[in-house]
Amino acid sequence: MFTTEDTEKNTMKIMITAAALALCASLSAGDTTQNGPSNYTVDEGVTFTITNIGSTSFLLSWSDDSGTFTNIEDPTITIVTGQSYSFENTTSVHPFHVTDDTLPVSGTDGDYSRDTFDSAVINGATLDPFDAFVSNPGGGDPIVWTPADDAAGAYWYTCGITGHSGMTGRLFVEGAADCPADLTGDGMLNFFDVSAFLSAFTAMDPAADFTGDGMYNFFDVSAFLGAFTAGCP
Repeated sequence: MFTTEDTEKNTMKIMITAAALALCASLSAGDTTQNGPSNYTVDEGVTFTITNIGSTSFLLSWSDDSGTFTNIEDPTITIVTGQSYSFENTTSVHPFHVTDDTLPVSGTDGDYSRDTFDSAVINGATLDPFDAFVSNPGGGDPIVWTPADDAAGAYWYTCGITGHSGMTGRLFVEGAADCPADLTGDGMLNFFDVSAFLSAFTAMDPAADFTGDGMYNFFDVSAFLGAFTAGCP
């Protein structure tokens, strides 16, 4: 026999499911945000395919839920901890190095220039292990990087040929933003998170106590839907 409490819970489940389904249709699993000219944040792992304009610039191309970005000249790129990014160098002669912030560079987004022609300085600034952060020309030797939380900070990428100083760009790693509605922990908001909330709510699991008051009621539903609507930054 169903109690009033059972009826209320079932009603809330239907409401959560209907609202979340509508929201899922409008949410993107991950995307690129253009912050300004030659400046992009890529919040989900992608493959950056690297080509070049002579010895002047690297060109980066990638695709995600936002669309396809093609031949962006020496862009400033922000990536996120916990996501896996691949840098695939398809140039013919230009080694692609990811370095720390000690590499001497001047300029601005899309127009940086390395201020050293000393290979020892370039190699010394390249991240460790060295071979893992150099993508050699010709393809098939990508840098695959899943930055950990302690990797958040500023970096550079540059060509390993000393005279090609203009083939340089800025790279930032930022910590993954808090996303309370991502109950599955996969960095995406979708129906699997809704299902996880429903299961936790039914079981009176603390994961569903979005108000933190120790009770499981409409206010938790409302708080979850609000967090779901806000999305993952």
